Amino acid sequence: MIDVETLRNYVPMDTLTEETLDRLARRVDIEEFPMGAAICKEGDTDNDSIYLLEGGVEMISRSSTMKRLFQGGTPDANFALAQGRPRPATITATTKVKIFRVDTSKLDRVVLLDGFTTTVPMFSDEENPFKGDTEWLEEMTESKILKRLSKEKLPALLMKLEAMPVKRGNVVFKQGDRGDYYYIVKSGRFTISRKDTQGKVQILDELRKGSVFGEESLISGKTRNASVVAMGDGTLMRLAKADFQDLLKQPLLSYVTPEEAQRMISSGAKLVDVRSPQEFRTGSVWQSANIPLADIRKQMDSLDSDVSYVLCCKLGMHSEVAAFLMSQRGFHVYVLKGGIDAARKL
Repeated sequence: MIDVETLRNYVPMDTLTEETLDRLARRVDIEEFPMGAAICKEGDTDNDSIYLLEGGVEMISRSSTMKRLFQGGTPDANFALAQGRPRPATITATTKVKIFRVDTSKLDRVVLLDGFTTTVPMFSDEENPFKGDTEWLEEMTESKILKRLSKEKLPALLMKLEAMPVKRGNVVFKQGDRGDYYYIVKSGRFTISRKDTQGKVQILDELRKGSVFGEESLISGKTRNASVVAMGDGTLMRLAKADFQDLLKQPLLSYVTPEEAQRMISSGAKLVDVRSPQEFRTGSVWQSANIPLADIRKQMDSLDSDVSYVLCCKLGMHSEVAAFLMSQRGFHVYVLKGGIDAARKL
């Protein structure tokens, strides 16, 4: 672990708040290399930012005869070395050295979020739902769905989130309600339940910190298919339907034409029909698998996350819901334009 005051000497860590610096410092390990050791090589594709703490290094590139020398503790060493992907140069220790590494993508996001929580202009200190809680904010934005948002979209989404305190027994929404918000659990526990046609209530799942819910009715336009109730006191962050459509659904759903889908399937992608088993049996598409939308959450654990999936249904609406659910789990998923009629042409 590196101490906070040392970390503060480096760019862009010098802009971070004390709280964020302390959290980052606890994640950073110091590495030692002997003289002559290669710290990184030209062409490496890792995503780390490398910083020099002590000792000396030289940086050499095949594209130049120039050699650059860096010494720990000097102003030039306050910046990441040989930054770029792939690496533009090889770094070799000229003495015994100490370095530390930080994942560049995570560092960029930490800087973005730290700046956001300290400069949000629309909130007073009392109204700012993120004030003093940057750790939760960082954890939330590391979720698979939000990590895919661009640096431009993420602050816009955060600005639109509303804090919603709840008490034990509060009903967030009931089965049959109109969908109006997307929710993220900041704290507390919640149950999802559904009442069948005979009036029997079944508990489907339990939601905890970091869980997201409410997307299905926002995408499909149908009423809520389950109820959500607070098991204790907690806080939800909610995003209005229009903002969900603009900031999450549109940027994160990808669509393909039948021709593009055919090329993907030829290269190993899987075609998945998300209609009901009855619909699938009466008119399935060759080489397609049937995973009904109602079962998609349960089936995801058995799917290969290294494979791309092309989804189809009758009109495309169920495919969009399924694609969003799968995207939240980190799958590479695409919606087939034209629905099942287009799939039959593959």
